[in-house]
Amino acid sequence: MTDKELVVFLRAQNTKLISTIEELTKELAALKEAILEKDKGAEKLKRLATINLPKKTEKRQNTSSFLENKLQAPTPKERGNNGAKRKVYDNIEEFVEEVLPSDASFDEKAAVYLFHRDVIRYEYIPPRLIKHIYRCKKYRMGDDFFEGNAPIAPFLNSNFDSSLLAHLIQQRYVYGLPVERIMKYLNEMGVDIPKATTHGLIEKSAELLDRLMPVLKDTILEDAYIHFDETYHTILGSDKGSRKGYFWSAFSHQNNLIQFIYENGSRSKTVFTNYLPNDYQGAVQTDGYSSYKVLEGWDYPKAIRLGCVQHCKRKFIEIGEQTQAQEVIDLYNEFYSIRKKKPKEKWKQDSLKVYKKLEKKLREIERDPEVLPNHILSKATAYCLNELESIYNIIISTSYDLDNNIIERPMRYISISRRNSLFCGSNAGARRTAILYSLAVSCRLNNVNTFSYFKDVIQRLAESPTMTHEQMRSLLPDRWAE
Repeated sequence: MTDKELVVFLRAQNTKLISTIEELTKELAALKEAILEKDKGAEKLKRLATINLPKKTEKRQNTSSFLENKLQAPTPKERGNNGAKRKVYDNIEEFVEEVLPSDASFDEKAAVYLFHRDVIRYEYIPPRLIKHIYRCKKYRMGDDFFEGNAPIAPFLNSNFDSSLLAHLIQQRYVYGLPVERIMKYLNEMGVDIPKATTHGLIEKSAELLDRLMPVLKDTILEDAYIHFDETYHTILGSDKGSRKGYFWSAFSHQNNLIQFIYENGSRSKTVFTNYLPNDYQGAVQTDGYSSYKVLEGWDYPKAIRLGCVQHCKRKFIEIGEQTQAQEVIDLYNEFYSIRKKKPKEKWKQDSLKVYKKLEKKLREIERDPEVLPNHILSKATAYCLNELESIYNIIISTSYDLDNNIIERPMRYISISRRNSLFCGSNAGARRTAILYSLAVSCRLNNVNTFSYFKDVIQRLAESPTMTHEQMRSLLPDRWAE
């Protein structure tokens, strides 16, 4: 065998050996990982876990170097960042680009491929508005005519797809951007939609989604444990003046669904009584607002009212440093301490002991001659004495929350809108806001992607104008499936 033939033979053998070692290295690494996960505590497996993989070779080596180093293949790259694992985003679009060496002396045809390493970079591409043209062709077969049909548009004589409507709703009612800011953002992305058109699309979307509101109300009222709260927003009047308008909300503890109610901005008790039927049978948790006291009378014989420990405690926190106030705060905190540290079967017994101490302390402050009737301490005490029965209704059961925070947190979406958008343009605009917030916030409470939800539900409602009650029930965020 000549020297030239020997070199060719060695190169061929070298290539085969490299390929074999790469496969064995991958198998060994996978086996090592599987064994460690199966039983990290076994001594035998610990010994197997210490198997050393071949060390990484130099980037450029000739044939003799590989033979001398026994054709050692590279090992998987060790993780940095103090051992912390990087998050892998498997659910996003993936693009693979082959990267060749940039050295001027490199010749791909003459080189022998050894292995590759993957370097990941997450790239952001700005959103695009696509002009999708459906070329609906028409044919004739004998005496019959056939024509392709484009997908149904959500609105009559509109060119906008449900995906754009979903984007507008998401930006406005989930991320709190005012319409002007959404338009500016789209304009920077190359999309120029007039302000009137944007408002019109949101308005029509709310009208379409309004079909779900009666179903949402029925679903919430089916729950035997619901929460109520209210907050204000600034509303513009016909004379361009502004006033406070109130949004009410009802929350289903079981289904994590919330509905915002707006009736011309009223804070009257009738808004609450019109929503909650007199035959409602269950528990309703509220703050101490007087309109909710109707639950304690004969109008709702089958309902019980639950108070809010946080609202009571807050009255004394606002007083500041004062010995009697701090004593009451400590007693309210004991309710939380019991639920955090004690087993559930002891909650009622231990909480009743604290309740008796709390009532005794509040009575002492009420009878204290040094506390004037108009003093802030006297007012806080009177509020908490009025709420004692509703607090008692909570602690005699282990099924109820100590506070109303579960609905207070979603109500912050209205506060964000009040800060970012400043006002609702009219009562009609406020009603649309209530509809869209009801579904958007319910999506967040059920960990549903708001864009996917509105894109799908708007299209379904547009395609099926005569849905049954049960079909629309499946479109609420707690049951929705794309």
